[in-house]
Amino acid sequence: MVTWPRRFSVTAACTALVLTAGCAGETSPPQAQTPSRTDTATETPTEAEPEGLAMTCSGSSGPVVVLEAGLDTSGDVFEALVAELGDQRVCISDRAGVGISPPLASSDPDPWPGSAADALAETLAANGQQPPYVMLGWSYGGMVAQAFATRHPDLVAGLVLEDASVPEQFEDLAWQDIDWVDGGRPVNKNKSVKELSTVDFGDLPVVVLTADYPPARTTVLWTGYQQRLTRSTTNAVHLLAVRSDHEIHVDALDLVAAAVREVVSAGDGDALKPCDPRFTKLGGRCLP
Repeated sequence: MVTWPRRFSVTAACTALVLTAGCAGETSPPQAQTPSRTDTATETPTEAEPEGLAMTCSGSSGPVVVLEAGLDTSGDVFEALVAELGDQRVCISDRAGVGISPPLASSDPDPWPGSAADALAETLAANGQQPPYVMLGWSYGGMVAQAFATRHPDLVAGLVLEDASVPEQFEDLAWQDIDWVDGGRPVNKNKSVKELSTVDFGDLPVVVLTADYPPARTTVLWTGYQQRLTRSTTNAVHLLAVRSDHEIHVDALDLVAAAVREVVSAGDGDALKPCDPRFTKLGGRCLP
């Protein structure tokens, strides 16, 4: 899950993260595997697990919030955020070959955000999770969230893009050291660039969260990427997570939770409230 140069790589839980792949650059340390995931909202376990990606859902207050982690990083990285969201219905999953999800078959094409988005939509349906969903995508998971919203617009109520990766990173030499591998397979960069270089979310509620500490040589580039995402909808709030590194859900947990709640509240079709100082106490600063 790397996005910034290697010296900014995040902890083991993060995946290889630095400013690009939202954890898209470095190789994350091996993830400890757990036997299985269960739906904590289900009192009686079913005899057979639904097919698809490994998924855990908890909470009962809708709409369903779906958390998508960074490059080659398990959804378990969001454990603290899930707890912070309390009774909110939240689902986390592992992409193919990541965490406890089975790998892609050798005959399957290489992954990219679009294929990950399609697999996620199928798994949510198989687990009985009703749309529309509020999607949070961190780092590389931010591109998966963007692809989900463009490929399945009827399933999405809003987006939170947490220091989200963008396809420009596949082409800009500033991130040439990133190893774009997810689940043991190289990410298909060409498909990603073709589909995600320009996205239009209409009036979908979108909160863009940008980390405060990209390397100096990439600050202007990264800010520009995040501003492009902000302009991809007419209904956006852009927040700088002050003194936060790439893992904003770790460094500014309350701010990320507040962003999710903002989008959940607007999910009924209301416009997001204008960005104002209410975010300051949570470590956020309004950006254009």
